[in-house]
Amino acid sequence: MAALDLKSGMTRAAAGVVLGCALAGCSSVASNIPLSSLLPAPQTDAILTLDSNPPGALASTSNGGACQTPCALSTPVTDAFTVTYTLDGYLPQTVSVRPLAAAKSALIDATPPTLAPNPVTAQLQPAPPPPPPPPPTVKKRSARSPPPAAR
Repeated sequence: MAALDLKSGMTRAAAGVVLGCALAGCSSVASNIPLSSLLPAPQTDAILTLDSNPPGALASTSNGGACQTPCALSTPVTDAFTVTYTLDGYLPQTVSVRPLAAAKSALIDATPPTLAPNPVTAQLQPAPPPPPPPPPTVKKRSARSPPPAAR
């Protein structure tokens, strides 16, 4: 094989065209890759910790999750929602939960999304006792009816 003589004008021009095409091909491949595919997907769920005093209450979220306290739920961090606690013998209690925006840097989210409050704790109040039943009604004898016969 003969070595290429880069001093000739034709060889330099051909080498420049080949290198230029190679570089142009690299840039077109890179421009077809979306930048978002190189970044990690943003996190859209957070773990919500639920507790109650006394424990054992059913904690139901307005976005569909439910568990018996103490417990934790994976919850979407998109909109505000409520958690309602119910337990036999206690008044129900509802707590509002809101998403907190993630801290952002130039291109990426620096912190995962969070919920406030988290943990969500309910202090359940005993239900009042049921009202006493009404006294039984006593039938009064009518004045028109004769008294029972004595024997």
